[in-house]
Amino acid sequence: MDCLETLTQRAINRSSEIKAINEQLELTAQRQDYAEARQWTNYLTLDPIRLVQNVLGGGDVQRRGLEIASLELDEADLIRQRENQAQQIADDVVGLVLSYEKLGREYELLHSRLQTHLLQVQVMEAQYRTGQGSTSRMLTMWQRTDDMKARCDEKRIGQAQDRRELEILTGADAETQIYPALIGVCGHGDTSTIPRATRDSA
Repeated sequence: MDCLETLTQRAINRSSEIKAINEQLELTAQRQDYAEARQWTNYLTLDPIRLVQNVLGGGDVQRRGLEIASLELDEADLIRQRENQAQQIADDVVGLVLSYEKLGREYELLHSRLQTHLLQVQVMEAQYRTGQGSTSRMLTMWQRTDDMKARCDEKRIGQAQDRRELEILTGADAETQIYPALIGVCGHGDTSTIPRATRDSA
């Protein structure tokens, strides 16, 4: 089982909705067992009319059969609800991981552009100090630097939020389970490139 599957299973196991459905299923199974166990008692009657009805599949036998059928329908509906809930949880886990990866790619692209921009700013600053270039041009470049850094920060913050949601959803340990899953490895690989919430964005 890979890390993504492990995280999904942990999230499913932690789900209060699924726990509630499982409890209802257990109760339904108990009621069904009880109803089935009592079926034979329908034939233990001194009333000849009721006895004939039961032998022919009517009367108490019919009512008990309808009760069991109703419980079976309830069970099938609960199982369907559990499957739907589990699928939603799986979608949430995958969505968070994909969002993290998307934000990471966007960050790398923005960061690369920022580094190129900073080199241009250094050249222009050197020229500006020697009297070349205009103040308005430098102000524009500095403002662009701030804007690009802010966008990089947004991507890192978004990744930190996705990671935190995964921690809450799965109850998994960030270092040993969340980070490896986010880079597609289990228990190995370099996690030094995975952003922490406190990491410098630029």
